[in-house]
Amino acid sequence: MLLVIGFLVYKYIQPEPEIPEISSPLTIPEPEPVPEPSTPPEAPISKPDDEAVVAGEQEEPPFILPSLDNSDQLIREGAVNLTRHEGINRWLGPNDLIRKFVVFVDNIAEGQVARETVRVLTPEGSFTVRQVSDEVFILDEASYQRYNRIVEVIVSIDARRSAEFFMLLSPLFQNALQELGYPDRQFGDVVFKAIGRLLEAPIITKPVRLIRPVVMYEFEDQRLESLSPAQKQLVRMGPENTKMLQDHLRNIALELRLIMR
Repeated sequence: MLLVIGFLVYKYIQPEPEIPEISSPLTIPEPEPVPEPSTPPEAPISKPDDEAVVAGEQEEPPFILPSLDNSDQLIREGAVNLTRHEGINRWLGPNDLIRKFVVFVDNIAEGQVARETVRVLTPEGSFTVRQVSDEVFILDEASYQRYNRIVEVIVSIDARRSAEFFMLLSPLFQNALQELGYPDRQFGDVVFKAIGRLLEAPIITKPVRLIRPVVMYEFEDQRLESLSPAQKQLVRMGPENTKMLQDHLRNIALELRLIMR
């Protein structure tokens, strides 16, 4: 700007030069015709790139995940987009939701059930049996109904959205897994292993016979008794609940595979 002002001062405000006297007549030649100024070519109009930001608009800032210690509220808000079943609210009450979920999934992957971390999923009512002889009992089908509401909530969760939400939170899941002492494991692999374990549980449609050698009931069929604790839990939920749960787990595994490509 200062250079422009200086140029204007020099061009228009400096004093006019003196005109010397002319001692002889001056022949003024005929002026040559002044050529018409040619129209300068139009400058090409530069078009904004397709990816350029439109004037007046701002790009949205990237989403920043909270720390693991401050992630509970994000989980609770995100769950609203996964299901409309009001039963999910009861599951979201505890704190450290991601840490407890990672511990639970890791235990399922190893065939175990970490009941303390998911005490909120404990079904209402008590385990009931029908005695058919001095040593044999039948698992009462009324016990299956205790798990109906839990399964209803799980299958109401949208598989695609849950897979997308999982990918969004994957760094937090990975941090929680590292806290358990697995620095080289990927939580996605743990999830697929856990789903595989549950899908291997058999669907028993006939009456389930039990024995009680000491205090706890055991399956009379040794093939069932040799199942992992997580798989046994599915058997105790009944054939209909087991099938519904396994079908939904397959859908979630499929969506995870598609989104992880």
